[in-house]
Amino acid sequence: MGVSVNSILEDQTIPEMVFMTFQMTFVIITPALIVGAFAERMKFSAMLIFMALWATFVYAPICHWVWGGGWLDDYGVLDFAGGTVVHINAGVAGLVAALMLGKRKGYPRVAMPPHNLTYTIIGASMQNTAPFFAYF
Repeated sequence: MGVSVNSILEDQTIPEMVFMTFQMTFVIITPALIVGAFAERMKFSAMLIFMALWATFVYAPICHWVWGGGWLDDYGVLDFAGGTVVHINAGVAGLVAALMLGKRKGYPRVAMPPHNLTYTIIGASMQNTAPFFAYF
């Protein structure tokens, strides 16, 4: 039995909790893409507030426009693997956040090596191998 747009509402082939959990993975991973744009320029508590407000007032409407039968869905926009909702949305949000916060303190004058080179390499390795492990 195939999965279609109406699998939740009409066919009931996908349990609603499973679908909600699947959608929450996109809500969780999108801010991870944004954080790289303003790393070390914002307090952690401010970042949590920003992410909660951003997910509510930016991500949710755009998600509905594309995936929830909104106006982009009416135009026939197809979003495979979150290209529009996740990647374009995170890219624009990261750009706006970086422009609003400005340069890092001491940017051109002070050397800014990574805090822990081992963690940096592990993080880069995980990022590059994530698609590989998705098949297992």
